[in-house]
Amino acid sequence: MSLLRNWEENLNLTNYERTKFEDVLNQLDFQIQKLEKKELQISVYGRVGVGKSSLLNALIEKQVFPTDVVNGNTKTIKSYQWCKKFKNLNKVELIDSPGIDEINNTNKERINFHYLLDSELILFVIDSDLTRIDLNSIEELLRYNKPILIVLNRCDQWNEKETKLILKSIHNKLSFYEQKIKIALAASSPREAKIKPDGTVRSEQKMPKVDILKSELKDIIDKSGELLLCINSLRIADQLYKSLKENRLLKKKEAAQTLIGKYAALKASGVAINPFLMIDLVTGLAFDSALVIQLSKLYGLEVGGPSARQLVKKLSLQNSLLGGAQIGIQISFNIFKQILILAAPLTGGLSLAPAAPIAIVQVALAIHTTKLIGRLAAYKFLIGTNRNDGRPQLMLKYLLKKNTDLRVMLGDFRFLASSTDKNKNFLLP
Repeated sequence: MSLLRNWEENLNLTNYERTKFEDVLNQLDFQIQKLEKKELQISVYGRVGVGKSSLLNALIEKQVFPTDVVNGNTKTIKSYQWCKKFKNLNKVELIDSPGIDEINNTNKERINFHYLLDSELILFVIDSDLTRIDLNSIEELLRYNKPILIVLNRCDQWNEKETKLILKSIHNKLSFYEQKIKIALAASSPREAKIKPDGTVRSEQKMPKVDILKSELKDIIDKSGELLLCINSLRIADQLYKSLKENRLLKKKEAAQTLIGKYAALKASGVAINPFLMIDLVTGLAFDSALVIQLSKLYGLEVGGPSARQLVKKLSLQNSLLGGAQIGIQISFNIFKQILILAAPLTGGLSLAPAAPIAIVQVALAIHTTKLIGRLAAYKFLIGTNRNDGRPQLMLKYLLKKNTDLRVMLGDFRFLASSTDKNKNFLLP
């Protein structure tokens, strides 16, 4: 993980940024240490009373995590090292957590959730069809790019036909996933009714049925254990990078507005005094490219000249006012202005009078498009990435593209994650 260490050091954080993002920086250091030590964490998560603790006990074949007939026995987070050998890993830790709907204190619930994010794999436990609480929790985990394995516990209480119907319903509710997700079946604490000699009926504890789940888990950990550690470290690094960009955009918003205003005035002056369209367009591209470069320097997210020109061209193609509409308007105005200038000797200069309002409109258009370029460029800095600073996101996408099994557990994370970039207009100049 030397690349990630080097990336962190080259962020050029100010003392203010180091203080502001101290928690995320510490979390990143913790994850990188886990990666270096090859120590994996797996957490169970789900509603209260679905059998999370008993499932862990069944996996490790020990009564380590307390259980009770009363739902919601787990009140705090507990962990235990799984005494099982896995390829390329030195340690696998299993973590039990309170039920989603057990914690009434919102702040405590968020602390529990963020602690859960340190885990490399989430066993999302259910004991029936998915509820709205389950779906909300799964979607939130996916927004954080967390690998999830859904475990349908207590499957001993249904026959084969009923189980198929439940699985079908679950898959339908998870249709926003990119691929059909895997669901592991388990019965962590099965019971069987027995008739006593006196005629009374009692339920007896039977052996847990978790062999298939245990086999699937071992296969996932052996094949992708180190990769899961990498993904978690990159996820936090990418979170740090996005937070850093947002902070810089907000802090430099006023300075960016001043900078955009300066370039808008320069561009407007050039348009006002120049009668030739091609010179207008070339000069406009130069001013816009220079603006993008200066904005990137202001935000501490520098891009070079070629990259800036490419960004301006891309923004122009994506926005009709910056592309065809602007060119069409400029051509029309320039042709009209040329006609008026040529007709000046014949009209004693009277035809030049309408040229002034045309120039004013062209100046207004130049100012508006410059401001739009500046705002769109800032938005691209916010949601985009470059080859060096954005390395965690690029590496994360590359790893997921090459590992389809992890993409199944993660679902269509790009679709869900994109929603976090909405409603950021307050950051833009």
